[in-house]
Amino acid sequence: MSDGKRIKEEFKNYFDIPLKMVFDLASTKVTIRDLLKWKEGDVVETNKMAGEYININLENRPLGTGEVIVIDNKFAIRITTIFTKDDLMELNVK
Repeated sequence: MSDGKRIKEEFKNYFDIPLKMVFDLASTKVTIRDLLKWKEGDVVETNKMAGEYININLENRPLGTGEVIVIDNKFAIRITTIFTKDDLMELNVK
């Protein structure tokens, strides 16, 4: 068996490990006074709209960027960039 084939076979054991992905979809500032008034059904305005770009993180590290889109009245993320090792070096991510 070639090295490439052996490595691919060994990697199959890791394909189902769950990873935490975070899409930095929105942020907002709110006072404690307003927070204490919230109830189910309230709407909180944020700083993001469909068409804007967001950061994508995997296990608390930058993975890339995406675009906020709407599909069937639901927000979704279109991945626009997946960072390379060189990109991460420029961002000073270890």
